[in-house]
Amino acid sequence: MKKLRLLLVLLISIILTLTFSACGDGGRRGPNGFVNPGDILGGGGNGETPNAADDTTNNSSKDDMQDKADLDGLSGNTSGDNAIEKEATSDVVSISESGTYMFKGTYGGIEIAASSLNLHFIFDGATITRSDGVAIGNGSGSKKTTLVITLNEGTRNSVTNDGDDVNAIHIKGSLAINGKGTLNVTSNSKSAVKVSKDIRIVDATLNVKKAINHGITAASVVAASCEINVESAGKDGINAECDGAEAFTTDDGYVSLKNVKYACNVDGDGIQADTVVYIDGGNYNIKTTGTFVQKTAENMATYGMTADDFRYKKSGNTYVKVANDETNGTLYGLVQGCKGIKVGEIEYEDKSGNTVTVTDGDYLIAITDGTFVIDSTDDAIHTNSGNLLIEGGTFNISTYDDALTSDKLTKITGGNITITKCYEGIEGAYVEISGGTISLVASDDGINAASDDKSVTAHIIISGGDITVNSSGDGLDSNGSILISGGKVTVHGPTSGGDAGMDADKGIIVNGGMLFVTSTLGMVETPASNSKQYVISYAHQSKISASSVVSLCDSNGNTLVSVTVEKECQSIIISSPDIKNGSNYSIYCGSTQMTSFTVSSIITTVGSSGSTFPGGGTPGGGPGSGGPGGRW
Repeated sequence: MKKLRLLLVLLISIILTLTFSACGDGGRRGPNGFVNPGDILGGGGNGETPNAADDTTNNSSKDDMQDKADLDGLSGNTSGDNAIEKEATSDVVSISESGTYMFKGTYGGIEIAASSLNLHFIFDGATITRSDGVAIGNGSGSKKTTLVITLNEGTRNSVTNDGDDVNAIHIKGSLAINGKGTLNVTSNSKSAVKVSKDIRIVDATLNVKKAINHGITAASVVAASCEINVESAGKDGINAECDGAEAFTTDDGYVSLKNVKYACNVDGDGIQADTVVYIDGGNYNIKTTGTFVQKTAENMATYGMTADDFRYKKSGNTYVKVANDETNGTLYGLVQGCKGIKVGEIEYEDKSGNTVTVTDGDYLIAITDGTFVIDSTDDAIHTNSGNLLIEGGTFNISTYDDALTSDKLTKITGGNITITKCYEGIEGAYVEISGGTISLVASDDGINAASDDKSVTAHIIISGGDITVNSSGDGLDSNGSILISGGKVTVHGPTSGGDAGMDADKGIIVNGGMLFVTSTLGMVETPASNSKQYVISYAHQSKISASSVVSLCDSNGNTLVSVTVEKECQSIIISSPDIKNGSNYSIYCGSTQMTSFTVSSIITTVGSSGSTFPGGGTPGGGPGSGGPGGRW
């Protein structure tokens, strides 16, 4: 849609020039002789009302993760009674029988020398260092080994390894870590902790000091009431992979975190799962850093990249993402994925050998609570195959790419979300927001509904929440329709003629809520005339300055809406439940009345041809600060 609009910019400029000097306009001429060009690109008219996507989704994956996050049983399994104490030695200690073993002092490694063992290691100030292989592992064992490592309260323990392509801790089976001690793990060779089946962590503090590959990698990762720090990793901080599946299930490939304190500084993804990420409470500080390379034939061959992968331009010491049709200048691309929280595209081979791509309706990233600080080179929170759900939590996000994105439904029902930097803010084939406080700054679209699937009719539905968008591209952009039925939506839209405060192929329906949208005049799209709530579309021939206080007041001087505009603008679209048919209203800039008018239809268009207004101040003369709607 954006490419088409850019092609029309020159034509629209010509049309606007002619329109401004026209004599007749079917009733849309403002009191000072200025015409509001809002419907030129298809605004007004009848819009399509979208249906919420909820009926096509379910919570089964989220419910599964809630059950798996219960680690109370593991939390209590810390007794070292009758443990066999292993003497400190510079040699590798061999374990060949099931049982409980105590480790104190320094060891040259621990090797589990038999398969199908049930083991409990008690670490009480243990240091395990191996320079030529796996520090703790069962490289020759089967995947039936079960190991619990208990870190005695108040103790500091460490595991370090080096060698040729080996992990520091490598368990072919299941691993659990509990107790209220600390374990520091360093791998100078490969991953810090690798488990072929599941890893569970409760109560303990696990510090990955260094990992050449992943910090923690397993078929599934479950953690509760613990602390995990990945201080340096060449790939993902937490990684859950499932191989060989013949159908999509949540039996493996998931990450479930409950009340976890997690921090990472990695070159890959902060948290990556093949199937589901579920987070309920805790504190998450995620930093990911990617490597950019210039677009050359050599780099494309070396890193297996295509022309579409090069979407960035260099700006000083940083990189800025550009539109996918940008061809001018030197382009750069990321050589690896480095998202904050990610579930990627889910594919598997069925029993007949056919490749199946999951388009399941489950929530594959579900966040119910927690505090998140995400600084990512790639997308901050991203899921491909399924849906993204945010029910609560506090988020502070900065990213070179998209902030919250899914290929299906992105649904927000609560939380406090602040996006200080991104390319696009909130994205999905369907975007549905019913609650929460959202503030975002985007270099392209603020909230975007789009899909590569031609069978999908994209939509944005806002039924609640307090949403503020500051976008250089479209504020709200849907390849289908937009429905606003509740909440408070403020859009400080584009200042260039190729974008709009709101843009929808199938119309914008306003049935409720509070709406205030600013933009330049070049691509204004007014809401549809089959909206149920009254809308005012105001146009000013000159520019209204940034920091101006723009207010809508009724005939008694009561202020219904008052917003400090963050950027210069010429178009203002306002809707409020307090706007009534047949009533008189005025729009002020500071203490200066720009226009007065009577509402006589669902969409009322008015305009002024006055000079630029200064910023600041509150409306003077008649307007007051009270009134039915109050101030925003």
